[in-house]
Amino acid sequence: MRWADFRGIVAVAAIVAAIVLSWRAIEARPIASTVAEPTSTTTTTTVAPTTTTTPVAALADTCDRAAEFVAEASLVPTDADPGPLARLALSFWSDLEPIAPDELRQELTAVINYYEAYLETGGPFAFDPVEIILEGDKERFEQLVTRPAPGLQTARDTIAVLCGIEVPDQPSISARSFEDLEDRLLDPEDTEEG
Repeated sequence: MRWADFRGIVAVAAIVAAIVLSWRAIEARPIASTVAEPTSTTTTTTVAPTTTTTPVAALADTCDRAAEFVAEASLVPTDADPGPLARLALSFWSDLEPIAPDELRQELTAVINYYEAYLETGGPFAFDPVEIILEGDKERFEQLVTRPAPGLQTARDTIAVLCGIEVPDQPSISARSFEDLEDRLLDPEDTEEG
């Protein structure tokens, strides 16, 4: 027998002996009673009510809220500035965030952030692109109105598939129209010459 084989046998025997001894030690311990002894002190605990929303209830709430949003949006005059519709959208998406499934929560957070930024940027100027370009944060406004709002299309598509309801899209201006407006306002001489 080689030395390596002998060492292997000794190691296996030591492991088996350790398991047997450990098992005997565990069996020899007294079993503690799991029944609690009655005590004379009384404690009062108030359990906070928990609300659980089932997926079916959450879907019904989502579809009801989407229908309300569309109905409220239809009451906004077509010639009104985009502010009232943006505030309705912010309220709608904010209402959905707590009941949304985890897969959609990131998109809803992005949509909410978009509408908050839009209202913050356009609100002080009554959402007038001319005023914003001349006196406001025109770069931020340009990004908000010429690019798709992060997460919004996914969230809108989800509502359309689940509820069969098309909720309003973001306020937008084509990049070309924004650039033309900016050129006319900031460099009117170039526009007159061309």
